[in-house]
Amino acid sequence: MTAKTTEDLARHWLRALEDVDLFYEFCDPGCRVWHSADNAWMSLDDAIRAVHDRGGLPEFTGSRYTLTETGFVVQTSGRLEPPGVTVHLVQIATVENGRVVRAEEYIGPEMDIAV
Repeated sequence: MTAKTTEDLARHWLRALEDVDLFYEFCDPGCRVWHSADNAWMSLDDAIRAVHDRGGLPEFTGSRYTLTETGFVVQTSGRLEPPGVTVHLVQIATVENGRVVRAEEYIGPEMDIAV
C-alpha cells in the first residue's frame, strides 16, 4: 500500500490491528515502538515478532482515530484471554513523509475506580 495522506495511514492502522503484518506496509522500516506495559522502545520488527510470539492480538472493538498535527491517535479496546481482562489502548503515531516513524502505545486495564 502506498499511503498518500495521514488519514489513509490511520485507516490502514485500524486494519493492521486485525493483521499485524500489515504494519510493514505503511510504517517506516526504522519505526520505533514504545509500550507503557514495559516502558521500552523497540524496533518495528521486534514489536511485530512479540505479537506473533503471544499468539496475536485480541479482537478490538470501538476502534477509532483522530488526526493530529504530527500524525494520528488511535483508541480501541480488547479482551485479553487469558486472563480475561479488558484493556483500553491509546496509540499515538507520528508520521513523516507518508510513513509512520514512531508509535507510542498506552495500555490500561479496565477497573473499578471506586476502590
